[in-house]
Amino acid sequence: MAKKEIMTLPTKKIGVYGLIIIIGTVVVASILGLPQYGNQINLLEILVTFLVLIWYAYDTHRIADQTVAANLRPVILRSGWISKWEDIKFSVKNGQLEGTPLQFTILKNIAKDINGHIIIDKKKYKLLFANEISQVNEKDSSVLISDLEKRIMLHLYEVYERTKTNPRWKILDAYRSLDIKEGSYVGTLNSSKYIQTTGEEFQLTDEGIRVMDTEKPKAFQFSLNWGWMKANTIINAIYQESEFEMTEEKNSIYLTYQDIENNKYFTKEDKNFSQNSGKLL
Repeated sequence: MAKKEIMTLPTKKIGVYGLIIIIGTVVVASILGLPQYGNQINLLEILVTFLVLIWYAYDTHRIADQTVAANLRPVILRSGWISKWEDIKFSVKNGQLEGTPLQFTILKNIAKDINGHIIIDKKKYKLLFANEISQVNEKDSSVLISDLEKRIMLHLYEVYERTKTNPRWKILDAYRSLDIKEGSYVGTLNSSKYIQTTGEEFQLTDEGIRVMDTEKPKAFQFSLNWGWMKANTIINAIYQESEFEMTEEKNSIYLTYQDIENNKYFTKEDKNFSQNSGKLL
């Protein structure tokens, strides 16, 4: 911003200064009666006018370049609430995501060649990007399923896909595996269309199998570099806990990306989860 002010202010005033110099020179020459300097004064007027025109042309071109750059510049910010860095936890099992990934929103224009890293406790991890998330694992699934139902259905369906039989899961084993404490509310299971209770066991209903067939989790295809994303879309990111390098930098999230003319930009989130974005030189 300071750079823009330094360049713009003198450029706007130079025309005025030039005219003042020309008029002042002519007035002084007239008062002093120096007709012998007429040719030199005319030459000076032409020279100053020429310089003023050059400066105006430069300033106009610069403003036009800034306008084009502003119209092309993408802005990416992380969405969602994180209260502490320890909350950023997820894992991938058989291509399926457990936990909530980082989500970044492209707020304007097309962004391409998206890369990034995250630093937690002096460990620097490369971010892996994907733009498709299982509907069953998302709260905005097109069917109304409670979180408890989802967790049980995912387990049962995994066995169903592997064995091609409709498995049963002992209720006590399910509660123990899912860390459901005694006294926890499980009323959504009593009226579930997708899970039936047979004796002391859970089992998928036919409707539950159909739901999982149509909305089953899709395997992620993660990439270190994401090709491009249009405005108003979301890209998800995770990292592999086993792959990192040590650093002395503080906790942060850092993205780099380009616009369609290969101008480079960044988004940085500091240890206090404050984000800023700018252009890279």
